[in-house]
Amino acid sequence: MFRPILTSLLLLAPLPVWSQAPVPPQAEDEQPLARFRLEQLQQKVGLPEEQARTVVDRWMRYDREQFGRARQIQALRRRFNDILISPGSEDEKNAQVRPLLEQFMDLRRQQADLKFRFEDDIRGKLSPAQQVRLVIHVEEMQRRMVEALRQGFADRPGALRPGGGGRRGLR
Repeated sequence: MFRPILTSLLLLAPLPVWSQAPVPPQAEDEQPLARFRLEQLQQKVGLPEEQARTVVDRWMRYDREQFGRARQIQALRRRFNDILISPGSEDEKNAQVRPLLEQFMDLRRQQADLKFRFEDDIRGKLSPAQQVRLVIHVEEMQRRMVEALRQGFADRPGALRPGGGGRRGLR
């Protein structure tokens, strides 16, 4: 029941998987996000400070793990593109792309596994009422983010309004 909702929740702000593994120290630029998440978990979800800190620590580690894999995937996409637009026969391109494709698929599976482990861990640490509060709050945050992005694009100089032709607006 919670898996689809928690999966959509991860699109905005990937939540943590609890683990006994040590949490690397937060980079200076992660601290504002960690503080924001901590406050939100305490105020909107009703988690006590210690539990909220545990969630935030894991959430930040999850972000780092996901972003690391995302960078690797992006590098592979650039290599795919370079190979596919290079001169050569289709057979030559297939031979070059085949081993990279396996790496690409493995990285995508790893990302999915991280997300599912994270969701399972979250569910195991939160009461059903806390899970619901978290889902509702994150959905609200997602809605606000989409609206802010829409507004930001609409306010950009030279941006066309939806239905105005030219570049397509967010819908």
